[in-house]
Amino acid sequence: MANGGVLEVMLVDSEGIRAKRFLGCVVCCSTSAVNRPYVCVEYGDKKRVSKVAQGKGKKSIWEQKFEFVVDYPMDEKKLDQKLVFRVMDKHKLSDDGYVGDATIHVKDVVLMGMEKGDAKLGSRKYRVVREDKSYTGDISVGVTFKRKDGVNNDGERKESLVNNEGTKMATKDGVNNDGERKESLVNNEEGTKMTTA
Repeated sequence: MANGGVLEVMLVDSEGIRAKRFLGCVVCCSTSAVNRPYVCVEYGDKKRVSKVAQGKGKKSIWEQKFEFVVDYPMDEKKLDQKLVFRVMDKHKLSDDGYVGDATIHVKDVVLMGMEKGDAKLGSRKYRVVREDKSYTGDISVGVTFKRKDGVNNDGERKESLVNNEGTKMATKDGVNNDGERKESLVNNEEGTKMTTA
């Protein structure tokens, strides 16, 4: 069982997102507003896809939350210490169009959250850029990391009560190691009655 936590990502909205438009297959002739944007959010090898945003023109709104389980300690060799937001334009009759990417490095947020219990990057704007590094608008995103000691590999929280001597007494739901429900437990060392939470 690894220690870690949950990285909560709040995709708020976009402003001024524009896509290149092509005439035939020759050259880019202009840019225009993205009418049906959605976002693929990537954290390491984990991926979440947003709904198509509401609103048209300069501002599109998602107000959508995603969660990613984070293992700790983090593997320094992996590049999963960043969130990548790939903005796409949903098309009805052709392949969806790539608009651009925004990247948020979250290593410091995770480290601070592991130390203090939680850490937050309030909602702020991040630049969306195309592959050629040209600016194409902004997305607003908020990020929070919450430490959860005892998160297993499936992302399930496991918690136990421990007496003063460090002996495991029961799980938080009051079930002892034998699978029996106990409303209270007796500490054998001192005969002290302990109640489960």
